[in-house]
Amino acid sequence: MTTLVLMRHGVAEDDNPGGEAARRLTPEGLERAGLAAQGLVALGMRPDLVLTSPLVRCRQTAELVAGAARCPLEDDLRLAPGMSASDLIEVIIENPEALTLLACTHQPGLTYALADLTGCGQIGFKRPGAAVVELQAPRLGAGRLVAVLPPRVLRAAAEPHSQSAP
Repeated sequence: MTTLVLMRHGVAEDDNPGGEAARRLTPEGLERAGLAAQGLVALGMRPDLVLTSPLVRCRQTAELVAGAARCPLEDDLRLAPGMSASDLIEVIIENPEALTLLACTHQPGLTYALADLTGCGQIGFKRPGAAVVELQAPRLGAGRLVAVLPPRVLRAAAEPHSQSAP
């Protein structure tokens, strides 16, 4: 069985002179993504591998998660805008050693992919929220939605940990 954590990137700047792919997280976006990363770990989500869209805002979010979870991070073009559930299935098949895999990506593909993997209908993702799916087999419709973790839940889970840090 594979546990797939789907995560939306943090709040990013509206535009960047380098174009859409270069948009960075805002200072608030960085702070909230860091808390979301800590919250995921506090809730027991410790991915074996974090994969991310190569767009800067996703990469920044994924770096925070990989750092908090102390796991490897890789860019994957399939997680760029336009990603589909079939792309996620390919990613899972290509990484059989990752029993828990986190994919950091974009809307609206994230919502559509979650629906296609689980059949649960469309669930919105605020930034930087996450959803946890268990897959007995890597195929469409085979997933079971285990949790939807809005940003406020992740921040709340992180707060005891972030306040005790020096």
